[in-house]
Amino acid sequence: MSSTFSLLIVFLTQLFMPRHNAQLRLLKAQIQILRARIPTQRIILSPEEKAELLRIGAECGHDIDGLMEVAKPATYKRWLAQMRDGRPFKAVGRPRLTQELRDVVIRIGSENLLWGYKRIAGN
Repeated sequence: MSSTFSLLIVFLTQLFMPRHNAQLRLLKAQIQILRARIPTQRIILSPEEKAELLRIGAECGHDIDGLMEVAKPATYKRWLAQMRDGRPFKAVGRPRLTQELRDVVIRIGSENLLWGYKRIAGN
């Protein structure tokens, strides 16, 4: 009974694995094409996207070498250590200006048409 079951598993694996591998190669090729169209090499992920990649990576046992396309494996491992330590992911980049401050800058610029950005910024 066990050899019949093993034979069936091997047959099903041989039947479905090439298709699965082709799907993965197709997805990776699409990612590489899209990355070539991005003007910068750096892709900044949101904390939710990082958490999603870690969740899916856990299904692979976090063995992502050769699979990760949007971040380096070392970056992924840093995220994993950060998650294990219980540290939340911080947003990357400079904080945005408040809408109130943007409105003031636009108002000053429209009231003083001869002023340049340096004078408005106070430099």
